Amino acid sequence: MLNEIKIRNFAIIKNLCMEFAPGLNVLTGETGAGKSILMSALNLILGGRADTDYIRSGETTATVEAVFQIDDPALLEDIRALGIETDDGELLIKRNVSNSGKSRCFLNDGNLTVATLAKIGNRLVDIHGQHDHQALLRPETHVELLDLYGKNQEACQRFSAELAVYQNCRRDLQSNQAKEKNRKERQELLSFQLTQIEQAGLSIEEEEALKTEKNILQHAEKLQQTLKQTLGQLSESEGSALEQLGRAQRDIDSLVDLDPELNSPSARAQTAYCELEELVEELNTYLRKIDFNPPRLEEIDDRLAEINGLKRKYGMDIPAILDERTRMAVELESLGANREKMDSLEKEIKHREKTLEGLATALADKREKTAKKFKKDVEKELRDLDMAEVQFGVRFDYPPDAGGFVKFRDATVKLHAGGIGTVEFLFSPNPGEELRPLVKIASGGELSRVMLALKSILHEQDPVPVMVFDEVDAGIGGKVAEKVGVKLEKVSDGKQVFCITHLPQIAGMASAHYRVQKTVHESRTHSTIVKLNYDQRVEEIARMSGGETITPATLKFAKEMIKK
Repeated sequence: MLNEIKIRNFAIIKNLCMEFAPGLNVLTGETGAGKSILMSALNLILGGRADTDYIRSGETTATVEAVFQIDDPALLEDIRALGIETDDGELLIKRNVSNSGKSRCFLNDGNLTVATLAKIGNRLVDIHGQHDHQALLRPETHVELLDLYGKNQEACQRFSAELAVYQNCRRDLQSNQAKEKNRKERQELLSFQLTQIEQAGLSIEEEEALKTEKNILQHAEKLQQTLKQTLGQLSESEGSALEQLGRAQRDIDSLVDLDPELNSPSARAQTAYCELEELVEELNTYLRKIDFNPPRLEEIDDRLAEINGLKRKYGMDIPAILDERTRMAVELESLGANREKMDSLEKEIKHREKTLEGLATALADKREKTAKKFKKDVEKELRDLDMAEVQFGVRFDYPPDAGGFVKFRDATVKLHAGGIGTVEFLFSPNPGEELRPLVKIASGGELSRVMLALKSILHEQDPVPVMVFDEVDAGIGGKVAEKVGVKLEKVSDGKQVFCITHLPQIAGMASAHYRVQKTVHESRTHSTIVKLNYDQRVEEIARMSGGETITPATLKFAKEMIKK
């Protein structure tokens, strides 16, 4: 239940803190006092749209907080799955709206998104206003109400899960059929491309080796000329470096006998001479290998051109080409198995069509059986709401589908996300008139009473613990109003119900009565809410029934309303 709500700087509400009671909570007050603002604040805390117009003039932020006591184990478990702990099932929801347009949500001081808050809010509070009565004008909501009454949710969920698997199989088959259509052409292309890459015999190191060899062949003449000149300077010309180093080494060696300290420089000179001899030999060996080979240069150019051509077609470099070869090989193999996979999918689809047909027809049968009891219960509730001659009905229509696979009553019918067939509520408010679609003939007051009748028979099946009725009294009065109050009291058995009303007959049924009032203080308008004691309730109900002038008669009437 909703234990407490705090509102700060929200529209004309400056600062409001109010605790609520179990059972039927009634809110009354003059038009424009702020009852709709209170509903907007509650809607905000449940994940509704944040609007900067909600912020009180002169303020920068509006804040709404609400404390709920949760008894639903499944909801508590889902909240814990968000990483949010609850103490004894108590849940604090907080919503801030700033004038920058930003909105922040908190659940027990933990941050969460508006979308997540809305999902939780839908399981905490069910708000019914005139727009919800209008929901009855959308026939697609009729099957949802019928399924809730018949407790068909499990069957609907099983059908939906099976339909999702079936649709995935169909998509897979269509994808494979598209592949099959072009399979031969694709196989031929892939085989050609794979052969082209494999025949090229690529290796990761080859390209760099070819480029190095090409560079040597292109500069063979320069290499030869430079090396000959270098060898001449080192060993072959008169006064070469090798000749002069040899002479120097011998001169140092001749001085060793005079001073043994020259042994080390003599040895180093000998080593330098040997190193230079080896260098000369190494350069001569390299010089002998230099080859002026135009045919080999042409061969390398051709090979590099081939590699570049493959790079343009299959990848930026040789590793990318080899990766593409692997991918194409896998695709080629899968194409070979495509026909086998299609056969398997076709068998699975046939099997799932039989399963779906069984689930859809069983659900349709159950809905039709449910509709008979549903019709009687709704009519009973409507008679209690002073619609004694009303007739209510449920019409089923099963559109044909010549290409479908679901047979129902010797006809092939269309399958959709909700099963088979459509459901529409029928209505006849006056005797002698035939049943017609509710969406076409019901007035606003009749829609209000039909919605209340539905909520009366569905309140046990509906797991949402808090219900809000805004303007449920639209278009009614007198004796009917008293009966609406009785229904609301019935709905509040096991639930917490809030009702905004202008009718004293409904206000008299309240477990707790709150008055919303507007005042002006220091040139600013304020909206407040006050819980009424018995005497205040008598006065408020007397005002509602007789206007601003309260007489002994209206006070007596108010006391009778509360006593009832």
